[in-house]
Amino acid sequence: MTFPSITIQGNIVSGEILDKITSEDIKHQTPESFGLAKNIKVRDEIGLAWASARGYWQAFKLRRERIAEEESGTTETRNFWMLPFLLTLGYEVDKANAVNLDNKTYAISHRASNLSGFPVHIMGINDSLDKRRETSGPRLSPHALVQEYLNKTDDYLYALVTNGKQLRLLRDATRLVRLTYLEFDLEKMMEEELFADFAVLYRVLHASRLPKEKSGGEESIIEFYHQESLASGTRIREKLSEAVESSIKRLGNGFLKHPENHELRAMVQAGELSGKQYYLYLLRLIYRFLFLLVTEDRSLVYPEKRDAELTRLRKIYYDFYSMDRVRKLALRKIFVEGAKHDLWENIKITFRLFEAVKYGEKLGIKPLGSGIFHPSALGALSESLLKNEDLLFVIHRLCYFMDEDRKQLVKVNYGDLDVEEFGSVYQGLLEFEPVFSELDTAPSFGFVAGTERSSSGSHYTPEELVRPLIQHSLEYIIQDCIEKPEERLKLTTPNAPKPTLQEKALLAIKVCDISCGSGHILLSAARRIGTELAKIRTGEDQPTPTAMRQAVRDVIRECIYGVDKNPLAVELCKVALWLEAHNPGEPLNFLDHKIKCGDAIVGLAHKEELERGIADEAFKALPGDDKTIATGFRKRNTEERKQKDQLTMDYSTDVNEAVSKAIEQFQLFKNLPERTPEEIEAKQRKFMELNKGTTYARLKSLADMQVAQFFIPKTADQKSYICTDATYRKYLREKTIPTGMPPAKAEALAQEKGFFHYFLEFPEVFAESKNPEGTEGSQGGGFDCILGNPPFLGGKKLSGNFGNDYLNFLLTKYLPAGGQSDLIIYFLRRIYSIICKDGILSIISTDTLSQGDTREFGLEQVMKLGGKIIFANPSVVWPGEANLNVTLISISNSLWVNKILFKNQNVKFINSLLEADGDTLMPLKLRRMENQSFKGSYIGGLGFTLSKQEKDEIIKSDSKYNEVIFPYITGGDLNEDINQNNSRWVINFFDWSIEKARTFIDCFKIVEEKVKPERAKSNRKSNKENWWIYAENRPGLYGAIKGFERVIGVSQVTKHLIFSFLNNDFVFDTSMIIFPFNEFSKFSILQSSIHEIWARKYSSTLESRLRYTPSDSFETFPFPDENSLIKLEVVGRNFNSGRQLFLNKTSSGLTKFYNYFHSSSLTVGLGSENLDFTNKIIVEKNYGKEAWNFFNHLDKIGNSSSLNEALKRLIELRKLHREMDEAILEAYGWSDIALRHDFYELEYLPENDRVRYTIHPDARKEILKRLLDLNHQYFEEEARKGLHKQKVVEAFYEQKGQPVPEEVAKWFGKKKGKGPKESKPKPPKPSPQTSLFEATTPLFSQPSGQKVTVGSKVTIRSADAKEMKYIIQASGEKGSFTSDGYKLILSDSALAQSLLGKGEGDQFEFGGVGYRLVNLR
Repeated sequence: MTFPSITIQGNIVSGEILDKITSEDIKHQTPESFGLAKNIKVRDEIGLAWASARGYWQAFKLRRERIAEEESGTTETRNFWMLPFLLTLGYEVDKANAVNLDNKTYAISHRASNLSGFPVHIMGINDSLDKRRETSGPRLSPHALVQEYLNKTDDYLYALVTNGKQLRLLRDATRLVRLTYLEFDLEKMMEEELFADFAVLYRVLHASRLPKEKSGGEESIIEFYHQESLASGTRIREKLSEAVESSIKRLGNGFLKHPENHELRAMVQAGELSGKQYYLYLLRLIYRFLFLLVTEDRSLVYPEKRDAELTRLRKIYYDFYSMDRVRKLALRKIFVEGAKHDLWENIKITFRLFEAVKYGEKLGIKPLGSGIFHPSALGALSESLLKNEDLLFVIHRLCYFMDEDRKQLVKVNYGDLDVEEFGSVYQGLLEFEPVFSELDTAPSFGFVAGTERSSSGSHYTPEELVRPLIQHSLEYIIQDCIEKPEERLKLTTPNAPKPTLQEKALLAIKVCDISCGSGHILLSAARRIGTELAKIRTGEDQPTPTAMRQAVRDVIRECIYGVDKNPLAVELCKVALWLEAHNPGEPLNFLDHKIKCGDAIVGLAHKEELERGIADEAFKALPGDDKTIATGFRKRNTEERKQKDQLTMDYSTDVNEAVSKAIEQFQLFKNLPERTPEEIEAKQRKFMELNKGTTYARLKSLADMQVAQFFIPKTADQKSYICTDATYRKYLREKTIPTGMPPAKAEALAQEKGFFHYFLEFPEVFAESKNPEGTEGSQGGGFDCILGNPPFLGGKKLSGNFGNDYLNFLLTKYLPAGGQSDLIIYFLRRIYSIICKDGILSIISTDTLSQGDTREFGLEQVMKLGGKIIFANPSVVWPGEANLNVTLISISNSLWVNKILFKNQNVKFINSLLEADGDTLMPLKLRRMENQSFKGSYIGGLGFTLSKQEKDEIIKSDSKYNEVIFPYITGGDLNEDINQNNSRWVINFFDWSIEKARTFIDCFKIVEEKVKPERAKSNRKSNKENWWIYAENRPGLYGAIKGFERVIGVSQVTKHLIFSFLNNDFVFDTSMIIFPFNEFSKFSILQSSIHEIWARKYSSTLESRLRYTPSDSFETFPFPDENSLIKLEVVGRNFNSGRQLFLNKTSSGLTKFYNYFHSSSLTVGLGSENLDFTNKIIVEKNYGKEAWNFFNHLDKIGNSSSLNEALKRLIELRKLHREMDEAILEAYGWSDIALRHDFYELEYLPENDRVRYTIHPDARKEILKRLLDLNHQYFEEEARKGLHKQKVVEAFYEQKGQPVPEEVAKWFGKKKGKGPKESKPKPPKPSPQTSLFEATTPLFSQPSGQKVTVGSKVTIRSADAKEMKYIIQASGEKGSFTSDGYKLILSDSALAQSLLGKGEGDQFEFGGVGYRLVNLR
């Protein structure tokens, strides 16, 4: 796009679309679309309009000469210039009255009567569009007034604003994050006779382009062009992602393959240059290309105001040195000799212009001189050669792409792309793992699929999710800085004019993103603060781009901080910030001290934590550790910590002095100027000196040693590196940098793992920390605002992705923590610990944030520490990812006096479940519900599974294989198969020895070939060694259901909560939860709406599906009294049989059935209309998507069930479900609640799938309240029997604000959790059937013997007569119980090792306590 008088801000209409409009290569450029006759050419009309406009301008110029400078010239501008001009464009403009919205007046001067009052605001030729009149007039600048009006009104999406010199098209900016407008410089256009520019104006702003009716913006032609611009931007980003990947590979191999680059190849082959370092150099080269393309396309290489000499030098640069020159050559490769390398040498000369003064000054270019333009930034590439053909391939890929629709080559206009859009392109590169291959011959460079960001759950954040974060956090802080700057600056009396104080307050804001990635969120924050700063400095409502860039540059220097674990992400973040704030003639900001690489959740937050010493948990024995060594160090550390408490020496003064000195040194460094490359270089040197200085290095060594103990293996060869508490405190007493093996090891680990200590990395931010304990919660120092999209990763994946030592550190550092907590809780807890008093955090998380263990150990803990949820918007669909729902949340740690918003509605309170004005008390696990729900077997390798054909062939060869091959059912089978049958079979060697398993030769061979290689990669020792046995056998499950003909099962992750009866001869997959129930009454309770609303509230989600967690949804659920369940047998049986009949008649699975069940279109009278039910479009238009699925499915299966018959059955099942719910309500004695079943939208479900046939929301609320009360009643009854741990009971009564009753407290100090034994119903006897559970199967037949072996059941008695029962297994679910009350322990556990080989009557010692083995089975 080369239109001198046209300026695009934001992406209202892109340059690419303007080019298409100019060439009429886009819709709506025909004569008819302009309201012209077919035989009239648009170009001719434009010519006539141009002639008229020129005449109006010339006449207006004469009148303009008579307007005094102090006058606005409004009347003349309107009557003699803009009104006639707009009439030429088809606008019939009349004067308008001011309108009032939200108690504010908007004096829009004119309206277009032929466009239903389209707003056109015309000011005088001497008025500024961006600055309000100083003496009189509206309260805002013309631009700001119209923009604010558009943002508030629902009537208009677009408006025009002009002063006669500039004409701007504005769009409602509530949907856009950045300032957005399209400007035509009318004065320049007319004076320089820019007809081509006028033609664009006519084609874009003619009245036919604008909305014809109120609220008709979405259907207008201009909105079509806007949407096309957004779509073209998306296409460009997608193409760029591919282009960047191929470009890096081509560059990497182009350098390596060049015949003259002997030294480069030698460095690679000798290992002197790693794949990651080489990749970093290549990325920096791409970043340089990118930076220069952007600055050239945005005309930022030279200042905006240039004299004749600078204009001459600019032309020389663009003609001979620019990237634009190379970009043009990439289209004309025939003029370039591909095998030569002169173009690369030419580009290196261009680079030097921006690296050093001695080169750049000759062309009037002020060097950038730092960061990616530091002379050493490209490493070995600077001294290597690159063929022209390789370079031009890369430039062509980066600058052009093929438009598939038009089959034309399109140039990427880098000036149009927002900086954060580059983040989405380049962040994809962070997924790759760079590697060299063929090192012995000719080295090659390439990528393998990496896991660095995907394994950490990192995601690029779409723009539409960033804005709410800023709106509900940073906006409050900015508002305070504007309204009461003296309070923000803690001044008792103002000591400067208010604008000066406002500027200081804004620049004192500290904003951080501790998982910053490409810097997208930080960019948005910098812009938002920068906008206000520029307004204050200029006094304009709409500052110039130059003023904005300078303000944003200052904000980045003073306010912005970021952390990321990936060094390439850190590099990318810096580039994004540099691009956003670059001003011609200024070097790149020094950002090494602001944007840092490290693990944001591994390290210390505050200086006070140094005094905590070495934690005992650092010496927990983990897989791979020598347990004897680990135990020895733990005991030693425990004793040393006890002795520490007796010492009187106080180290806090010394530590405070050291930190204060470090802060003082840092402030001196921070204030160093950054005006020239030399000053940047000096600042870089000073930064390195600080990091190596005694003060900083000593504190960092101490902090590293404290963390490192968690990561040092407890093995014989590592013993000398381990540091216990006494040694650590010796180092703490000394005032020199620690020396010796422990500090050296800690330093190495810190570098490898990225330990990050906030009070040292950002000392100026934490200068005021006053919390004596250094615990979580508000500190004196800290960030004002932390924004982010922290990584989310399921709790079970943490140790697998990061290691057991990593997880052990997190569990210790962020106590209380554990369970199945998502990675997000550790980021949440860390973030909350580093915001200052009155600070706000605002983050994006998955919906699991308010569910299960993640809620309990994350949000709940933050709220206990004083955090207040001030904004929450759960279940927001991630743009472009229909199956991913996220939660946007803001938390303050101050006494909040502003609005609290839940889903954009004002509320009084938001609880940790993210409910508005909901309960603060949570349900508790009930002892009566223990051991009644079990997770299925985790087989630990798909190699165990067989298809039906494979199973049949093996059994046909020898029937003995029936002993080890069983039907294997998954949650998917249960939900999708018509009869809930298995789709696969599975090999099961129970807990056999390898010798016995080998006797089943064919099955053993399959497992050995398919499972063993996968298990070899396992972090768990028992899984690796016992590879032929399931990773988790779940003996507790199979013991509990032994003797049942059927059980109830549910898929743990499911769209609909579906319970079903299943035969008990399956091996149940880990994706299922199994209940040892065979009664229809239990089925009816579980399948009811009453249980589902409880499960939906207290379980978690995975993507957009429910994740049914028994510990939260079943073990807490208060079943009605057993004596009231008789009626439920009948209704449960009726519903179950009716449901199965529907499945059989319609050949549907359970998921499909519940899709139909909850579809409001599938009801009485459907199909009575005379419609073509074979036409998908017609059916979906009239009845919806699910109706079409229903019709189409019935049509495919034939006539086994007619439409009317199927509908009748479906409606009858809704009736049966209703009866089931009512019967359950009656069993509870709650018949006073009107359930009012119907189709309702449920806000906690995904946005595009919220309608369900269920109970009324009021009934839901009341039932949940009563269930919670009943849960607490049951809990208190059990507590009175001594059935719950003291800690749990005390926490319960504390939440209630009540003392623990004496009848409950009497159990404290006794055997925890063990009250009087309660009789339990005996399970029915096993029926005579051949199944998995017969006594002949080794999993359940326990041989008696004289000595304890794997498989033994033992009873042991302590010296104080307490008895405990255990079963020893090689694998299984540790801590689970058999049906006869034996607790499972693994054979490699310390207790099992103490028992193995013992006989009845033998005595032994464990944990310092004496025991006797009293019974052995």
